[in-house]
Amino acid sequence: MKRFMAPVAVGVVAAVAFGIWWVTTRHTATPEILEGWAMPNAGGAAISLHDNGDAASGNGYIIAGAAWVGRDNVWHEGASGPTCVGTDTSTRTRVRLAVVHAEPGEGIGGSLVVWLRCLD
Repeated sequence: MKRFMAPVAVGVVAAVAFGIWWVTTRHTATPEILEGWAMPNAGGAAISLHDNGDAASGNGYIIAGAAWVGRDNVWHEGASGPTCVGTDTSTRTRVRLAVVHAEPGEGIGGSLVVWLRCLD
């Protein structure tokens, strides 16, 4: 019985150490859901999001690579980005999007669009 106590104790200590490491290094992010009128850039890779259809200024977001759903309610993923907002810089599209605010660590930080839904 004494022969098994040392390996069991080492196993318990290793499991506890792994559990502490896993909990303290885990990162989560809760997206902020925004809704408004999107005006795309000419390439369709970024939008300016406006509170209403008449607002002159808005916040800019890169949407390339974000998952998106169009008016047909079909989800899409890929590098082409949300094509439902188009590339006409004078057209506004009603959208809802999820944004995660990432702190720059060793890479790029800022507001990252996770998904976008075209509403109109």
